[in-house]
Amino acid sequence: MLDQRRLGKQRVEAIQVLRGLTVAGYGWRHHPAVKMWAGYEEALVRYGLEICRVWTAAGRADTCADTLLHDLPAGAHASRGRHVRSADELARDGDLPPWLGDPDFHLSHRSALVTRAPEHYRRYFPDVPAGLPYVWPSSDREPFV
Repeated sequence: MLDQRRLGKQRVEAIQVLRGLTVAGYGWRHHPAVKMWAGYEEALVRYGLEICRVWTAAGRADTCADTLLHDLPAGAHASRGRHVRSADELARDGDLPPWLGDPDFHLSHRSALVTRAPEHYRRYFPDVPAGLPYVWPSSDREPFV
């Protein structure tokens, strides 16, 4: 459902957020998008991999998926290997962030999409008002670093 531009940006932002969580001194570490994923690095990588899957399904080249897998420290996910659990496995194991599914969070981010590109997003979110402030939830965990 994301437009091509936003989909492409989400791939790169997933890497930036992961590095903010796992690389000491990384510039993005204080951004609220980084803080909300703290302790959920594997779930973030799963999200990024799903975005990359949609990106490449449309025939586009991608290097972000490999970067996400490479940058995820072994200790930051349950299997301690290269396998990243599926969203269903993460949910089953209680390893999805608590804000996932929060109506206020999702409403604010849908509003941002409608504000940025109403010609694309209004059909998906006809009743979502434009211009709502972002909701940046806190994590209930500590970051990996």
